[in-house]
Amino acid sequence: MRQRVITSIVLLVVLVPAIIIGGWPFNIVMGLIALLGSIELIHMAKISRKLLPSIVTYIGTLSIVFFDYIAVYLPDTWSNGFIPIFSLMFLLIGTVTIREYDFTKAGISALTMFYVGLGGYAAITIREANLALFLFILLITISTDVGAYFIGSLIGKNKLAPLLSPNKTVEGSIGGIISALIMAAIYLNFFNFHYSDGIMLLVAGVLSVTGQFGDLLESSLKRHFAVKDSGNILPGHGGILDRFDSALFTLSMAFILGIV
Repeated sequence: MRQRVITSIVLLVVLVPAIIIGGWPFNIVMGLIALLGSIELIHMAKISRKLLPSIVTYIGTLSIVFFDYIAVYLPDTWSNGFIPIFSLMFLLIGTVTIREYDFTKAGISALTMFYVGLGGYAAITIREANLALFLFILLITISTDVGAYFIGSLIGKNKLAPLLSPNKTVEGSIGGIISALIMAAIYLNFFNFHYSDGIMLLVAGVLSVTGQFGDLLESSLKRHFAVKDSGNILPGHGGILDRFDSALFTLSMAFILGIV
């Protein structure tokens, strides 16, 4: 527990100033999170992290994270998605030219690019557009996790997904949603967005559910690859994906919903 608290403090010291300042300090932090997350997922899948297709996967992931910035420097005749598309083509070529790299591994690499990359891109886009909205999404994600944990610990009896995450309960899940809605209602008293408070509360509910699915997705990945944690870079927490799985998924959904 002591190590977990220390790691949390270090994360806050790094993340909070980056979020507040925004711009390239925040973008660099998000790029690092995306890069480490993609490396973790590749390693979880037991694909060599030094294999050329793996390196292409990291480049493809970062090209999605920094999509808007890279597109400015590409010739007008090129597709804005040149780098991620080229990366996908290279992964397919790799299945033919590299003996230890098959279609399953190429599929995992492609999933890594878009799962991690889209979350990073959404984070940068939303933070650049509206700090208050970015904090709103983080508040929903955190309050869902905290509410689900405490309500689940107190009254949780019915398992939510016993095969994926035995400790999660239906009561905890509902508690997380209620907690998110309460915090959203309080937050909306201080900030106004393009949409009405009613719509934003609906969005909060959707994002709360989405964050829980993001958590379960990461649990499913770990179960599929038979690993306890996605990595060990964050002592007491595990890996980058263990800590940011819900946030990446929630930010992606917020971007897809177009609430920016």
